[in-house]
Amino acid sequence: MAYQIKSIRYQNSPRKILLQNINGPCPLLAAANALLLRGVITLSSECVRNGVASTDDVVNMLANRALIRSQQSSSTASSLEKTDKDGDDKNDDETNKPSNHEYHLNEVLSILPTLQHGMDVNPQFTSPQSIEYTHNLAAFDLLGVELVHGWVLDPQDLETCAVVEMKSYNELIELVIGGDERRREVVRLEGWKVEKEDDLMRLVDSNNKGSKEGNDDSEVKSKNAVADETKVDSKAQTEKDEVVEKQTETDEGVEVTSNDADSESSTSEQINNQCQGTVSLDQQQAIEQEIADIGLKIEHASLQISRADVANAFLTSTSHQLTYHGLEQLHAHIGEDAVHVFFRNNHFGTITKHNGILYLLATDLGYANTPEIVWEKLDSIDGNTEYVNEYFEKPSPRAELAPAAGPTIDPALLLAQRSQAENDYQLAMAMSRGEASVPTSSSQHASTNADEEEGKLIEAAKEMSLRTYHGENDATVAVDVDNSTLPSTSSSAQNSQLDSDHQMALAFQRQEEQLNHESEQLARQLQALDQQEVQMQRQRQQRNNPNRRRQQSGRPTEETKAGCTIS
Repeated sequence: MAYQIKSIRYQNSPRKILLQNINGPCPLLAAANALLLRGVITLSSECVRNGVASTDDVVNMLANRALIRSQQSSSTASSLEKTDKDGDDKNDDETNKPSNHEYHLNEVLSILPTLQHGMDVNPQFTSPQSIEYTHNLAAFDLLGVELVHGWVLDPQDLETCAVVEMKSYNELIELVIGGDERRREVVRLEGWKVEKEDDLMRLVDSNNKGSKEGNDDSEVKSKNAVADETKVDSKAQTEKDEVVEKQTETDEGVEVTSNDADSESSTSEQINNQCQGTVSLDQQQAIEQEIADIGLKIEHASLQISRADVANAFLTSTSHQLTYHGLEQLHAHIGEDAVHVFFRNNHFGTITKHNGILYLLATDLGYANTPEIVWEKLDSIDGNTEYVNEYFEKPSPRAELAPAAGPTIDPALLLAQRSQAENDYQLAMAMSRGEASVPTSSSQHASTNADEEEGKLIEAAKEMSLRTYHGENDATVAVDVDNSTLPSTSSSAQNSQLDSDHQMALAFQRQEEQLNHESEQLARQLQALDQQEVQMQRQRQQRNNPNRRRQQSGRPTEETKAGCTIS
């Protein structure tokens, strides 16, 4: 993967920055640009000469920075150890403990290449620097670059603060997911509670019905007993004959026996009813206890649902991952002209503060040929901002609507051209420094000197060609030719041969320049055609789906809820 280089000025010093292509490695370039703006690292001359850098170039540059800081940390730790060597309260474990930079060095060096694919960040919402520490952040620490964000919760929002507290983004996502699960659980518990309440109502109705039937039977038996007693009294008062009296006595004996049997049956039924009533009462109490337990579960789940709703509302309302309170905290945390790496919307950028205003470095590849756009103001959370130049001033309008310097060339194509150009450059340099084969004749010394002078001429021609290629108008090179070193036996034929070789070298260089120029023009034309085709496709999509962008902007995406990775 390749990244185009753009030349700017920062704090009155020339600087090189790396431009980001589509879906590029944000954390890698953000850290590199922060260090490039500080001037603590520089790109290789090969990258600067060709205007493009590969991923390996960037990783090697950052790895060298990490090694230097690790060595500085080791030397500092050694000096401190010597100073405190005779201290009585010095802990041996602390003395033998390696520094953090040494401990993480090998791990960080293995992490740097993976940053080209993005990095997982789990921010907390209490301050700009509150981010859960991971192995990836160790790379930023060792490089000496701080990662900040503006997704900070306003402490005046007491309801949200009570829910968010010290939780991280991942913990809030888990809380929201748990709220959805509790919502489904509440629906299930409410259905179960309704079933238990129906069972309780049926049991209560059954008990009431059984008690009513028992009372009715007792009343009927009481009435029959009273009627029998009245009948016995009327028969005793008629004073009939002995046969009638005997018959009456016999009837009374039978009736008394019948009354005793009814009394015993009534007692047995009462005992059964009492047992059934005790069992029903136990069942009723058990069901009531189950209903109470279900109610407590519903109450607890409802509380979790309300907390999840508050967390989801906060994440939804701040889906752009920047708050006004966060902007205030960034102003207070970032020093004047300090450079940090800024995280927002799963993207990493380079941030600084100049004259009390926050700016983001414009690293989009589309601004490669637009020198008047270097920084973007960070003074709003809704994206309403403006661009400024390298002096943090609003650029003047262009006199005409035309591209600044032609279409942007794909960095991969630039990298391929760089390889070929470097090969030609190294070959020409080798030819300019080459020496002729040693002859065996007596003119060995004279021939060697002539070859040396010829090499100087070729080197001068190459240098003049390179200067012309890089845009230097006064491409003149002084060649120091020592005439005294020329052989005394040189003739006009030898001078003619030298001129011929010189002209051949110049012709070779002009031919190479022409081929490179034609390749570049062809690449520009192909790039322009590709951009026109992409623009036409976008216009067709906009005409076909005019409301699609509006609908997507109002709906939180799964990537926002799932995690902050990646760029």
